[in-house]
Amino acid sequence: TYSLIPGNGDTDNNAFTIDGNQLKIQNSPNFETQSSYKIRVKTTDANGLSYQKALTISVNDLNIPTKLTTKDDDIFNIIGDDTKATLQVTLTGSNSNLVNELGVFIVDDDTGKINGIAPGEAGYAQAALARAQVIFSVITNIPNGFNTTNITRLLELNSGDRLRFYLVKNSTTDAVLAGITPITEVLFSNTATQKVTNLGNDEFTLAWEDGSGASNFQDLVVKIGGTNQSLAVGTNLQGNSQAELIDLRTQTQLMKADFTVNREAAFDNFVGFYKITDKNGGIDTNDDGNADILPGQAGYTQAAVRGRVAGIDLTVSNQGTATLTGNFLAGAIYAPFIIANGRPDAILDSNANNDPAVYFSFLGANTDKVDHIRVLGDNIFGFEDLANGGDKDFNDLILRVNLSIA
Repeated sequence: TYSLIPGNGDTDNNAFTIDGNQLKIQNSPNFETQSSYKIRVKTTDANGLSYQKALTISVNDLNIPTKLTTKDDDIFNIIGDDTKATLQVTLTGSNSNLVNELGVFIVDDDTGKINGIAPGEAGYAQAALARAQVIFSVITNIPNGFNTTNITRLLELNSGDRLRFYLVKNSTTDAVLAGITPITEVLFSNTATQKVTNLGNDEFTLAWEDGSGASNFQDLVVKIGGTNQSLAVGTNLQGNSQAELIDLRTQTQLMKADFTVNREAAFDNFVGFYKITDKNGGIDTNDDGNADILPGQAGYTQAAVRGRVAGIDLTVSNQGTATLTGNFLAGAIYAPFIIANGRPDAILDSNANNDPAVYFSFLGANTDKVDHIRVLGDNIFGFEDLANGGDKDFNDLILRVNLSIA
């Protein structure tokens, strides 16, 4: 016979029972919660002789695929094999004259309510955007050399989250939250705006109709599904508001950045990066770890340009493609800026009369207080170089960043 007995190594005896010659666990094991169990077992033969031993039982780490399901083609449920789950969104097509932004938000139940507010009720749109994550924007006038094939975003969510998607017509979530774009320009999923196709294997196509042309649900088309891939390095904040940023806080080694730059603009623009203290954009000017200048305060532009990362000076000829390399120090957040038709020297000289416009991810830092940078994919940024959003095409300079350990 076999029995569980107290003694050295009996830590997890209570998690098991013995039925005849079978050891049974009382609750399904989870490697992420507990990777091994320690028990002490005694065996006794027919003559009363016994032997006891402490045993370690290991739990296999099964790579259970992340699942995305839906009951009604409106609300999706994502389930991972841990407390987190990763959503993958891949651009598969677009045919619109609007530069739309796609996003996702979490709802509280299978009816889509948020804090008791049902879809279509007053305050729903505001509540949705308050907990939204930006996926990406899709540009319409594509510069030569910019490849839109398989543009992808990965977003980390909680396992069990219920999701709805939304589209901002020709604008951004940031602009709506700032009161620049009317909230009526936000489209939520319904039969008039979104068509869902089940592709099998827990993957779906979302096809959007933005009302700008033929009603064929081809204005923006993406494939969505769950994935066990890790988030791309640097992208952790890119779903947040005003967060066209590279987040290297969890990195411990020097990071190499391979840049691909494209342009569709008359202006000869310059893009650089500067270190910020946190996701709100503060700049530490005296190296004490605290923000000394915040977006919108006097001297912010000069501090950002003066403190830019050395060796990352990104320019390209019109309709050209440039590939450049630079390095980021680990353990920090970096924000991009664009100098419209100018160079850093013009900002840092003693003549304020010749300063070109400089635009940032943070609306408060921009003289016109509008969006000039959008996320186009994981570590892909589109820039608008004209005041007040110009033609709002966000293709004046496009930057793709690939990060690896130097």
